[in-house]
Amino acid sequence: MSGGIFLPEEILIQILLKLPVKSLVRFRCVSKSWDSLITHPSFVSLHLSHAMAGHDRSVVLLRHYSLTQRKERNTLYLDGESFLEHQELEFPLKTHDTYYLAGSCNGLLCFSDYIINNLQVILWNPSLRKCVQLPIPRFIDTDLTHTYVLGFGFDTRRVDYKVVRLIYILGKNWSVIVPPEVEVYELKTNAWRGIQTAVPYVIPESSSQAFVNGAIHWIGYNPADKVAPSPRSIVVLFNMQEEVFGEMELPKGGDYANRLNLSLAVHQDLICLLHCHPMEEDGHQLYGVCWVWVMKEYGTADSWTKLFTINISEHGGIGRILGFRKKGDALLVTHNDELVSYDLRGQRISRLGLYGVARSFEVIPYMDCLVLV
Repeated sequence: MSGGIFLPEEILIQILLKLPVKSLVRFRCVSKSWDSLITHPSFVSLHLSHAMAGHDRSVVLLRHYSLTQRKERNTLYLDGESFLEHQELEFPLKTHDTYYLAGSCNGLLCFSDYIINNLQVILWNPSLRKCVQLPIPRFIDTDLTHTYVLGFGFDTRRVDYKVVRLIYILGKNWSVIVPPEVEVYELKTNAWRGIQTAVPYVIPESSSQAFVNGAIHWIGYNPADKVAPSPRSIVVLFNMQEEVFGEMELPKGGDYANRLNLSLAVHQDLICLLHCHPMEEDGHQLYGVCWVWVMKEYGTADSWTKLFTINISEHGGIGRILGFRKKGDALLVTHNDELVSYDLRGQRISRLGLYGVARSFEVIPYMDCLVLV
């Protein structure tokens, strides 16, 4: 532009890296060169690294089916001293199908529907208000009864997002047959491919996942591990770079026979185990006490450390533990489908005024990112 100020590209990049996604999307209209720079994979990667370095986790995305409004809500909350509603987002797909969160990583969310034989998987970038619907997976045409497990994460070597899918055939009495078929989706190629790898593990369909240290982690078991009355529970992991499976031990001395009482999360960038003790209340499955463990040295079973004990049995029990807030408190769903904040040190409950179907609640760290731009 005549009379304008010329900025070397290196300086321009350093300026743009500090801007939020909303501004960068607008600035794509400045010129073709700006559009090319902002949408270039190297800038997208740099912007993500810059966002992660300064990310204070002060914003979270809360998904739930509101009992008061009778609809599903996707809402951003400011997670400071209080928990304040900031902005409601529209879910990108307007269908009658119900989508559940399969995983989240670096501001990108992976969802799947509940239809087993017509599987739909989408990646959603809430900061861009954009989604990508993945191609139909390869192994869906079997006539045999089957179930599947999804995992989502980031491959730092290939600088690419991946979805891994395990397909288990069900035998007599609904027994799970191993090994499963395994396929991997890569965002860069927008295609699924089968991988040949030995997978002796069974991962229950209901198992939560945690993406830590370049690997996806689930609660599972090895059916060949003959320990009465059932195989012992372990952490099953899938390394995104090497595309191989492995296992890690759970903390010693615990009763992990019922895998429905176990879930995984991320706490301060460490893999976290939530081990809950059930209580019966009006026929509903609730938890009176939950123990929070973290693995302080990744891959070392002896480094599991019990951080907290959550006990709200006197308040009616816990329906679910959703995650942890910026200041360290836990977000819980109580016996009456209410979302509350629990002070782990003071062991006090703060009511947030939010009610919903317990299983519909998801709390997801929100991060500005340009992925899918």
